[in-house]
Amino acid sequence: MSLVYETPAVDPPEASAPAVAPLSASVEYSFLARAQLHPAALAHACRLAEQWGVPPHEVLIAAGHITEEAYMAALASSAGVAFVRRIPEGGAGAPGKAKLRQCLTTGILQETGPARRLLLGFTCLRPFAMRALLARLAPLPVALVPPRELRRALAECFGSSLAQGAISALKSRRPNLSAHHPASAWQVWALVLGCLALMAAGLTAPIATAYAVSIGLALVFVPVIVFRLLAAFALTRAGPNEAPEYAARDADRELPTYTILAPLYREAHMLRPLLHALSRLDWPAAKLDIKLILEAADTETVAAAHGLRLPANVELVVVPDRGPRTKPKALNFALPLARGDYLVVYDAEDRPEPDQLRRAYQAFRAGPPNLATVQARLNIYNPEANWLTRQFTIEYSALFDGLLPLLDTMDLPIPLGGTSNHFRVEALKWLQAWDPYNVTEDADLGARLSRFGYRCTVIGSTTYEEAPVRLGGWIKQRTRWLKGFIQTWLVHMRAPRTLFRELGPRGFLAFQIMIGGTILSALVHPWFYGLLALELAGGGLLALPQTGLGLPFWTVSLFSLVAGYATAMGLGALALRHRGLHGLLWQVPLMPLYWLLISVAAYRAVWQFAVAPFKWEKTEHGSRAKTRASR
Repeated sequence: MSLVYETPAVDPPEASAPAVAPLSASVEYSFLARAQLHPAALAHACRLAEQWGVPPHEVLIAAGHITEEAYMAALASSAGVAFVRRIPEGGAGAPGKAKLRQCLTTGILQETGPARRLLLGFTCLRPFAMRALLARLAPLPVALVPPRELRRALAECFGSSLAQGAISALKSRRPNLSAHHPASAWQVWALVLGCLALMAAGLTAPIATAYAVSIGLALVFVPVIVFRLLAAFALTRAGPNEAPEYAARDADRELPTYTILAPLYREAHMLRPLLHALSRLDWPAAKLDIKLILEAADTETVAAAHGLRLPANVELVVVPDRGPRTKPKALNFALPLARGDYLVVYDAEDRPEPDQLRRAYQAFRAGPPNLATVQARLNIYNPEANWLTRQFTIEYSALFDGLLPLLDTMDLPIPLGGTSNHFRVEALKWLQAWDPYNVTEDADLGARLSRFGYRCTVIGSTTYEEAPVRLGGWIKQRTRWLKGFIQTWLVHMRAPRTLFRELGPRGFLAFQIMIGGTILSALVHPWFYGLLALELAGGGLLALPQTGLGLPFWTVSLFSLVAGYATAMGLGALALRHRGLHGLLWQVPLMPLYWLLISVAAYRAVWQFAVAPFKWEKTEHGSRAKTRASR
């Protein structure tokens, strides 16, 4: 499989037009004749460069007609300056007192050896402009470097500060929003005292206590039921195939540079499928900045990535092995190296629809100024693998096609999905990006966006993911998610009045439902079965209530149980129909069994939160099950 991005064919303006470059371009790029570049390739690149709004040589490099190394070597030779193919470890540093951002912007480093040459590694200037710049720098020793090599040296040169910033930026600048300290003192005391009070009440009046707690919990779930009803109603009004968010296709030359961050860990086998999926994205290849983020400790994936012939717009970013070893820390490390104005996060197993970047960009353009994030919908490409993947598909369909669009419509905080989040880079950096200590960093960032007045919207484009096919892997993944929800709820509830003021009443309630309600429902769900079993064993299931709390207990509990199941299953069925997944409808009645598994993961998450709050249990991907990855 070729890993070189294909560029769309562009017909000449007239059928009789010769396949040669315009005179000015043929003169300007005449030095590439030494690299055996065919004139027809240059002519094609000139036409595509006009369409994309970039210099012709960037098209040549993106299309694979010439490598960055060959281009810069030929340019250096024609300009009479040195060419450095590889910068040795520790062989370059920032010129003067320049910082990382300045070096990224200028594309300049300086050798650390006796020569002290300036190392120039950027391709945004056309050859004539580059020669003019080199002429102005003539008194200084200068050498040209492939841009990808210079950025690698930049990451190495500033590696220590990048790693420190990735770990400590949020906790040092906004410590009240960091999960570095999992729970505040008052939260710990409130939990301890609440448990003691509940134990005392249970010992004194066990039946009455069980009834009272059950009534309270059942009432808490009423807003969840209302949300599901509203989401189901919205799905009944939505057509089966929603129209794209944009009315007209943006001209390629008007498109900005888009960065893709793709973190991988122990996923060497996923490199080729991921690169193939990204190659299908409908965006000018010369305006894509793809970063494969690897961990230094993961030597297998690093070696496999170095062994591939990567496209020119794909770079490797290797994160130093410093704790915590989490996905958000890796993203934070790579963020300062992003060259795009917009950014999206994809996981190794993701298969985004080809037009997703365009739809996200159009949503940014059409949205309000405070629109900082666009969430694409997630779904599963291996639902037929087994019962677990089918239930996972129902869950994702209900969440991303039902609940999240409802939150968007109502302008409420959206707990972002773990992937396919599109960001304005400027806003993301202002927020101090992801919390490296939160193992469900997406939900936390969604709450933080809303607290600071930013909007998130949901678009119709879908990214297909692989659901875990083994129960052990699924439990680990769900444990991490729920542990992160616990972290997120505790962090943002450190100052409840402040959260209420920043989110407003509706936003505060939505946060409690989507974050707190998810944790609470998973923890208490088995207890309802336990109480029913006790009543059944005691022969009182159908008997008249014997206590004052008996009647309200059964009234509220039965309503909550029946309405909760009915709305959840109804929403799941409608979401499947909306997706065209009619073959999974027979799985809907089995959802309560799936919820019991979620409860197992929830109790495991509570235990792990107490003993290892920052432990990241990696989800294994790349099963041999049949998938629909060709979507």
